[in-house]
Amino acid sequence: MLLSNSTCRRLLVAAFFAGSASIGHAAGGSLGPISDFMTMDVCTQPDGSIAPGKIPGTPDCKARRDIRPGERPPYVVGNFPAPKSGCGQGPVTKINVPVQKGKNTRIVSSTIRSACGEPVAADDDDADRNGASIQWYDGGYGFIMGSYSPVALSSFESDLCAQNPESSQRFFRGWVIAPSIVPALGTAGYGVFPSKLNTGDPAKLATGCAQRYNRGLTTWFTTKFQYKSNLNLVSIVSSHYSRSSKSGETPGEAMQVEQTYWTREFGLSRWEKWAREDWVHPRSGQAAPALAARIAAAGRCSRPALDGVSYNDKLQVSATSGDPKAYARTVRDRETGQDHTWYMTLCEDYTNAAVPSTSTDYLKFVNGLADDLYWK
Repeated sequence: MLLSNSTCRRLLVAAFFAGSASIGHAAGGSLGPISDFMTMDVCTQPDGSIAPGKIPGTPDCKARRDIRPGERPPYVVGNFPAPKSGCGQGPVTKINVPVQKGKNTRIVSSTIRSACGEPVAADDDDADRNGASIQWYDGGYGFIMGSYSPVALSSFESDLCAQNPESSQRFFRGWVIAPSIVPALGTAGYGVFPSKLNTGDPAKLATGCAQRYNRGLTTWFTTKFQYKSNLNLVSIVSSHYSRSSKSGETPGEAMQVEQTYWTREFGLSRWEKWAREDWVHPRSGQAAPALAARIAAAGRCSRPALDGVSYNDKLQVSATSGDPKAYARTVRDRETGQDHTWYMTLCEDYTNAAVPSTSTDYLKFVNGLADDLYWK
């Protein structure tokens, strides 16, 4: 069952293991619309126009706003390179911008392959691996409609498909991030949102709606988080578990979770994958603790310094362990009576912001990366 805004419980972030600290409230109510956390900001001049060469979050950015459809970003964000690579930028460049097609607007987060921060040539093999994530929101929630990986295009159909099978609303709430009005700092919440993962070009999918939907648990909380860039930013931390328990209040037998971070300054700012201690990678045969040690040693992501969170009476997640060799948290599931250690096995931090050294028009990349069906 899809939880409405009124029935979706939001609970204060609280510590529950020794050594974890609770997160305090910010003054006032909500943090504003979730679209502000999906879209990159631009620094502005007194007349409201874009200030060239300035990056949000830095001292010389005195005023800022969301970038608007059609505006050329004065900077890009990206992941971090391997420490010994000699590059200032990682292999992925992103812009998180609103794109308007017809009467509809969607927010597109690009994945543009680059070499030391410069886009690869159009005839380079890596150019075929460019892609995008498409995001939007409705009156209740913000969500990802479809996403990209080098393995496959993916779209997230929800049970709203039955009401709108011919429109892009079939992808609304397929992968929920958080409520469309972001709750105050230090607030947590959860819900179960029926969805069906489809791979391939969404325009070529079979007509009609899925007969069955997966019931994965989604949790979110708002906090200040320090990124590898050393920026300490107000963030939405959203976790999308592969499954949920019968009650819809815990992950149940889920073995993996994808965790995304969203900021006003940059939009999508960090992505992580976590796995339970007894999960084993199906291809490499490596267990979660070994993969966690590998990603920590790589040095491309900082420690996810998260406090303990109580989502409801049955689900609590501990603060991140202090072990620098593997990042772990304990998930306490009172419905099953089990505690499991979860390890961060993959991570990309996208707060490596820079002004491009070339005049590349990144909007040209973005406009061709997503299927028009998402705007239908």
